[in-house]
Amino acid sequence: MKFLKALFQFYVYSNLHVSIAVACLVLSVGFLFEVEVSHEALLLMCATFVSYHLIRFLNRHKYGKKHLLDVFSNQYKVLIYVMIGTAMIVGMYELLQLKMIQFLHLFPFVVLTLLYAYSFIGKNGVRHSIRFVPGIKIFVIAFVWAGTVVFFPVTSSVPFDINHIIYFLGLMFFVVVLTLPFDIRDLAFDEKSIRTLPMLLGGKGVKVLGVILLMFSLMIHWSIFGYEGFYQFLITCMVLIFLLFFAKEEQSKYYASFWVEGIPILYYLLLLYA
Repeated sequence: MKFLKALFQFYVYSNLHVSIAVACLVLSVGFLFEVEVSHEALLLMCATFVSYHLIRFLNRHKYGKKHLLDVFSNQYKVLIYVMIGTAMIVGMYELLQLKMIQFLHLFPFVVLTLLYAYSFIGKNGVRHSIRFVPGIKIFVIAFVWAGTVVFFPVTSSVPFDINHIIYFLGLMFFVVVLTLPFDIRDLAFDEKSIRTLPMLLGGKGVKVLGVILLMFSLMIHWSIFGYEGFYQFLITCMVLIFLLFFAKEEQSKYYASFWVEGIPILYYLLLLYA
């Protein structure tokens, strides 16, 4: 039992869970648009794993801020480095298989990820990344997730369609809501200057906003795909609303990092088997 608990903790804290969630989101979009995206899903899973560790590392060494998972990272340092190296090798191999158009679609989101991770904005002699620009942190995350998932694998394989932009907006709304429980949890840790949505709107305000955004996301899904995957997405949104409404600053340690982050995995499983 102790071993299983340690294994589960490693799965979540090592960023494997969020990496698989990103891959499942890519596969879900490929399912809906009837495009083969398995290689792109693997590449983005590896890229997510590496970039999340990069952000954690830079958060510690560039901002001088102790990360909540520093103890975990130090405990499994060698294993994590091996996994990062493996992910980089697999990701590089998949990257070299891409067409030039795929590189072009991926490039802007890679740049945004680096700007999010690396401090380059100077203020009062201190350098910050764009995540410290007041009010935009959650939208940068949503823009990168949704843009990468839609424009990189889908529009590189099929002729560009206005539905791709519309669906991108709907998915961006979905990812914003997906991120809200994390911002609620981090109210006690985020610098006040970041001005996250829970800081601006309060706990109740962001929960109302979350419901509104998911309603728009559902309407966009319906307008593009009709009944195809609609009930699966509806169930996914209902679960997300439930988790959002019970999100608070004092969460259990796996509430956001496992249950909320696992929503894309649930969505893909529903699309496959429901």
